[in-house]
Amino acid sequence: IGWAALYYDQATGRLLNVWINEHDVGHLSGAKLILIMDVFEHAYMIDYGLKRADYIEAFFKAIDWKTVAERFEKQ
Repeated sequence: IGWAALYYDQATGRLLNVWINEHDVGHLSGAKLILIMDVFEHAYMIDYGLKRADYIEAFFKAIDWKTVAERFEKQ
């Protein structure tokens, strides 16, 4: 998995978690991106080495949930 994304699908009114394996394919057409995490090796190797789980934990601790909520409310 290269990206983990949270989209809002305006057509269905649903939030969707999507795993994306490539930089240029796999994104949802027509859905609004709310939050995305880069989980390719280049995103964490320098700071976390092989400890991908530690990177993911740090990512979630660093999320500004107010900003995420504002993005969702704009939908």
